[in-house]
Amino acid sequence: MHEPLAPGHLDLIIEAGRRAPTDAQGHMYTFVRITDRTLRDHLATLCADQQHIRDAAEFFIVCLDVYRLRQLVEHRGGEWGMRERISLLYGATDATMVAQNMVVAAEALGYGTCYIGAVQNNVDRIAEVLALPSGVLPLYGLCIGVIDPAHYPPTIKPRIPRELCFFENRYPSHFTPEQLDAAYAAMSIKRDWWENLRAYFAAGGTMERREPVMARAWRQQGLDPQPAEQPCTSTR
Repeated sequence: MHEPLAPGHLDLIIEAGRRAPTDAQGHMYTFVRITDRTLRDHLATLCADQQHIRDAAEFFIVCLDVYRLRQLVEHRGGEWGMRERISLLYGATDATMVAQNMVVAAEALGYGTCYIGAVQNNVDRIAEVLALPSGVLPLYGLCIGVIDPAHYPPTIKPRIPRELCFFENRYPSHFTPEQLDAAYAAMSIKRDWWENLRAYFAAGGTMERREPVMARAWRQQGLDPQPAEQPCTSTR
């Protein structure tokens, strides 16, 4: 493992996260800090064997969490009223606002950060390993650590043109071939962006392979959305 964070900095980063907005004061998130080295190594293996999970000073599994909120509601005699769809949406939103506040704070202190989307490769197994109860679902990982410039030289990553994702008053009716080519040009500075999109988002790619794993995890963690209601049919 690389050098630890400076004394007091982890608390500052966590407190910055806790100050993030939360919908209706629900705090629908949980962060599991992984300090056990054997567990960290196992999670790295489950997350596409990414070495920086092992090397980072800090590694968290970021989860949406409505289990605790349900306990709080029922503790005062209330009947739980959140369904699965709303839990998934608001829990993921709450957790992500906390995580990004932590990232901003960590980078302001001079550290490097990296989100780990490969948690979704084995999200059902990770939930079991961490003993997560029903209503808690891993979303992604978060690495925070001292930057090693030899392995991670500072760079500013490219982004698609702003006019393709910030609109005024309404969504455009279509994207022109020129606009789409401009996006590819902006994102292909170091390598062909199409190769990345094809690997992740085209048929047979990473996202398609993650779909059944995610479905299993949603069922396992009690968050599988109920089937859509059938339209009412009647005869006169």
